[in-house]
Amino acid sequence: MKQRPWRRILAIVAGVMIVVGAAPLAYLYWFASAHNFQPLLMELPLKQGEYASAAFKTDLDENYMVQIELADPTGRAIGLNKDATLDLDWKIVDASGTALQQGTENTPLRGANNVNLGEYHSKRGERQRLIVDVHREIEEPYGSRVTLEVNSTEDPEGRAIAAYMSFWWASIVAGPGAILLLVLLILRAVRKSSPRKLTVS
Repeated sequence: MKQRPWRRILAIVAGVMIVVGAAPLAYLYWFASAHNFQPLLMELPLKQGEYASAAFKTDLDENYMVQIELADPTGRAIGLNKDATLDLDWKIVDASGTALQQGTENTPLRGANNVNLGEYHSKRGERQRLIVDVHREIEEPYGSRVTLEVNSTEDPEGRAIAAYMSFWWASIVAGPGAILLLVLLILRAVRKSSPRKLTVS
């Protein structure tokens, strides 16, 4: 007697559920690992003078933010002297030295931990450098670390929400599919290990 194909049908259904449920999570993981959301992170002495970064590349065709951040040795953000004034010029140049974007900052910090210098649009794979000319020295708190950063404007909160929704979707779709597939594999293993009855004619 020919065996009913219900096990095969259920296995196909389980496989489709796993693929459909895990696809958004797999895409988010690939997107996060394939792209560099912070192409530049360098220490910036807040002493008078010009500072140039090493060459870096951006791998997203979107806007990037030029930022300065001050943190203590443990990585916690701390404020500069409330009377300090950030006085500098900055520019992003491509491999040929042409300015892609530039700006001037002359702002009293008043204890700020992060300063957004400006945004610019970069092409994917474009080689560039960031040049900063500090006009006025600022006394930094002992043990602090001032960094100059170029960060993607890709919303980190949006990525976190997308990750949460993807986990939720995977748990209600791929989860049952994985359980169903596991049950089918167990039934198959039990069926193979059970002794077959011999029929005497």
